[in-house]
Amino acid sequence: MNTQNNIVITGFMGTGKTTVGEILARKLNRRFVDMDVEIEARAGFTIPQIFRRHGEDGFREMERRLIRELALRHGLVIATGGGALVADDMREVMGRHGLIICLNASKEEIRARLAQNRDRPLAADWESLLDARQSAYAQISHQIMTSGKTPTEIAAEIALLDDGALYVRTPDGGYPIIIGSGLLRTIGQDAEALGLARHVVVVTNETVAPLYGERLAAALPRADLIIVPDGEAHKTLDTVRQIYDEMLTRGADRATTLIALGGGVIGDTAGYVAATYMRGIPLVQIPTTLLSMVDSSVGGKVGVDLPQGKNLIGAFKQPRSVIIDTDVLETLPPLQWRCGMAEVIKHGLIGQPALLEPDLWQPEEAPRLVRQAVQVKIDVVEVDPYEVGIRAHLNLGHTFGHAIEKATQYGMPHGEAVAIGIVKAARLSRNLGFINDDLVARIQTIMWHIGLPTDIALDSHRWYAAMSTDKKWQAGKPRLILLRALGEATIVEGLRREDIMAVL
Repeated sequence: MNTQNNIVITGFMGTGKTTVGEILARKLNRRFVDMDVEIEARAGFTIPQIFRRHGEDGFREMERRLIRELALRHGLVIATGGGALVADDMREVMGRHGLIICLNASKEEIRARLAQNRDRPLAADWESLLDARQSAYAQISHQIMTSGKTPTEIAAEIALLDDGALYVRTPDGGYPIIIGSGLLRTIGQDAEALGLARHVVVVTNETVAPLYGERLAAALPRADLIIVPDGEAHKTLDTVRQIYDEMLTRGADRATTLIALGGGVIGDTAGYVAATYMRGIPLVQIPTTLLSMVDSSVGGKVGVDLPQGKNLIGAFKQPRSVIIDTDVLETLPPLQWRCGMAEVIKHGLIGQPALLEPDLWQPEEAPRLVRQAVQVKIDVVEVDPYEVGIRAHLNLGHTFGHAIEKATQYGMPHGEAVAIGIVKAARLSRNLGFINDDLVARIQTIMWHIGLPTDIALDSHRWYAAMSTDKKWQAGKPRLILLRALGEATIVEGLRREDIMAVL
């Protein structure tokens, strides 16, 4: 007996549901059901004829009966009509044993596609119909924007979701996060499915290039490799300009995909290039450090530093996908593992206390550790994609930490600075009466256990001055992320200078 869940592809007319569904069914060796075709076969009439004979209400009743029938079956790939899952109860029925995917396209693309096929009963006033259905489509968890993707690439993206890839919803659709072992070894074989068969530019640094960059570029059909200096000191507009120049030399255009291969500095810098080169090109994040895997590669924040502060120039650029090969952690220096663990602990403190259990902190547990930590990031950025509210919770300890980096001219690694910042934020939270001494002591002990620092000999006035340039401060007033309780962060504004100075 086939117990696989159905894969249900829905969305507005003209988004490619049938074409993608057929490709996906062949790829997964499953039976494909086009609901409109099935209804026509059972009724003995075409859809336009059904509408003329029975009206839209009659057609919808046929659709509802078929939905209830298909929902009881397993292992199918189903393409629905555009209005089939608009009703809440029909989405609920189909979702009981099915993964529902909503395909999206811009109005311009839909208009062009419908112009090629005018034999649709509801196509005459399609724009009003789309507007009316948008709220129902938005209720579906998995959204895929089809713009700039071939049907084969869209089918591959859906197959990844069916295979357990994580997924991030964004205002414009969403993207998969693929986590596994050996992904870089097989990426050349999967290039078409991953959207990497056309021109690709791999941006990496001098450390990662000989380890993975050269092999990755060689494995892809049409890839150029751009190597920049390693380190936070090179996360600047000068490096961005260097990448622009090299991309122009290599003929990169708006159809080129940029791969950011490296840690957080590469992800932020190359991501900013992708957001701005020719007004934006596709971006794929391939993080190679624990810190970038669990934090900076997910969520779409990209940017570079100015002498006055960290990440003061930036943009929101959602990746097309994030590919996390946990095997690359085998070449990660112990210091970089510890730095990544600072972000893992932060995620545990603000949303998933299970991450604070030492049994999970071992390199052999990396796939499970990364998956759980990434899920915390997903849960936050889906609710607040542009950091106007709770997404700021992800900055626990970062205002303190960024100031340390600036004051030491980036002589201290980001993860170590964040670890100190988390402890400072915990102490301030205690001083304000939010948490008790026991939790502060536990956080400090965790940092010691991992091998992270919990304090630094830094002049407190200099430290405070560096904090005051942080972009999270508003109108010159302090704005910090603190702990209200274990698993619960909070934004606190207007703190007195003396309260902050007391923990520096």
